[in-house]
Amino acid sequence: MKGLLDLLFPPRCAGCRELVGSPGPFCPRCRETLSEVPMARCPTCGEPDVVGPCAHCLAEPPDYERVVAPFLHGGALADAIHRLKYEDRPQLAPALASLVAAALRPELDWCDLVAPISLHPHRLKSRGYDQALLLARALAGPAGRPVVPRAVRRVRDTTPQVGKDRAQRRQNVAEAFAASPELSGKKVLLVDDVLTTGATAQAAARACRMAGAMAVRVAALARAG
Repeated sequence: MKGLLDLLFPPRCAGCRELVGSPGPFCPRCRETLSEVPMARCPTCGEPDVVGPCAHCLAEPPDYERVVAPFLHGGALADAIHRLKYEDRPQLAPALASLVAAALRPELDWCDLVAPISLHPHRLKSRGYDQALLLARALAGPAGRPVVPRAVRRVRDTTPQVGKDRAQRRQNVAEAFAASPELSGKKVLLVDDVLTTGATAQAAARACRMAGAMAVRVAALARAG
């Protein structure tokens, strides 16, 4: 069946949309634009080019144990994430999840359940799908971990984070999430597409901890540099 589908609908690069004949979501040229997060990074939030904990995590330790985002946000990966979120391309989610599945496997093995950092219902209605939920399902399925779609609900419709500085981002998402009591005593892996300052991840993790979660970690495709 897959061979027939590939014949009828040849796979295309998630970055440039050219036909690809090799496994993976990107063509060789676009793969060259992918940059892994450097080894020198904050062990908690993953901020790149930092030796040891960053100043922000030292000053205000987050409610999550750590962030794992294998790639820097840029190049073809940034283009593909933009298409996934804003150009009605939900079919890109499994391919992008496969790109980071191996790096995220320790987090998937660790957790009791996977929860997407969900969209507000108003934005979900406009977009038609929740990209974080699609990524969560694509990651959790092969690892045999349950996905709880509404475990972390966005209860306040915040404005987009793009263009805001760190303080504005934190204020924008403060108390924007509520978590289900079913998280009590659980190890929770939150999933999102991109982590920038970590403000959204922190707000979601705080809601999980307030609901009684034992521990929280965060997984994303990419981390802003």
